[in-house]
Amino acid sequence: MKGLKPWFTALVVLGLLWSVSSAQAAQGDKPVILKFSVWTPSPNVNMFSNANSWLVREVEKRSKGRLKIEYYWAGSLVPAKKTVDGLKSGIADLAFVNADYAPGKLPLTTVGSLPAISHDYYTSAMALKDLMQLPEMQAELDANNIMYLSHLTNISLGIWTKEPARSIADLKGRKIVVVGDRARVMQALGVTPVSIISTEIYPAMEKGTADGGAANPGYAGDYKWPEVAPYYFELLLGNTGDMFIGINKNSWKKIPADIQKMFIDLREEAIKVGHEMYQGNAESNLKTWVAKKIVTHTKPSAADVALLEKTASDLIWKNWVEKMEKRGLPGKKVLAKWIELNKKYAAQSPFK
Repeated sequence: MKGLKPWFTALVVLGLLWSVSSAQAAQGDKPVILKFSVWTPSPNVNMFSNANSWLVREVEKRSKGRLKIEYYWAGSLVPAKKTVDGLKSGIADLAFVNADYAPGKLPLTTVGSLPAISHDYYTSAMALKDLMQLPEMQAELDANNIMYLSHLTNISLGIWTKEPARSIADLKGRKIVVVGDRARVMQALGVTPVSIISTEIYPAMEKGTADGGAANPGYAGDYKWPEVAPYYFELLLGNTGDMFIGINKNSWKKIPADIQKMFIDLREEAIKVGHEMYQGNAESNLKTWVAKKIVTHTKPSAADVALLEKTASDLIWKNWVEKMEKRGLPGKKVLAKWIELNKKYAAQSPFK
């Protein structure tokens, strides 16, 4: 630089510094892009997807371009039953997770699917959010390189029938479409469980192959059950409370700290929004059907509720605890906490 004037040298140095800072800024402005795997249809055609993906869509919007989500609906990136593997490997950065699809990998989380415990959207979502803070639950997620990001839930199944049913006694001997552990409970109560795929339940009830089915009002409405099974007996068999939105732990680290904070700070608001969208819509439909005399709605007696819960406890809950304990897992502790949290948030619910 000999012979150059000092002012020229200063300009050269400033120019170099500006080039470096501009390159760093450009690099810093690049958005974080994450792949979101969902096994249900897109929100514009599916209320479940709409209600449960709100948090991810809202944070993406609030990030103002710094976070970009690539949405893969209807299992187009990872099949539903391979979601945990897809998250663990990083094929998907975040995803709808159903522990029932991977009970060997998320055994304790399946507590949320036990019948006759969790019912409402808000209650079960808040309960699972807190349950996931237990060290044993954290360890289960850590083993799969997954972090709990947000809720994913629905609402409890009730019984829809072709002919009136006002009690458990009225259901005895009837052929009711219900599957899994709920089918075992209903069978113990005198019902004949029938397994039929979703699209064939309506014609089965229409023809008399089935006398009714278990569904929440939203699902029943989607498949037009009130047309052929206009009697809704609100004997709540429970919802699918063992679902959540998970994120790959390495992918989480890519997200800027302030956007991470958005996800955490908006969790409870997202649950309330989801409840209003999903359960609010289902309840509104039910009220309309009742008002128009399309559906007759009956609630069970306290004695029937107690009988259902005792049957579920004796037949399913205790067996689940035994299975967990045999694997060296704290099934009794987790079940007790799950029941406690559901009672807590049912009492505190702003939607009572």
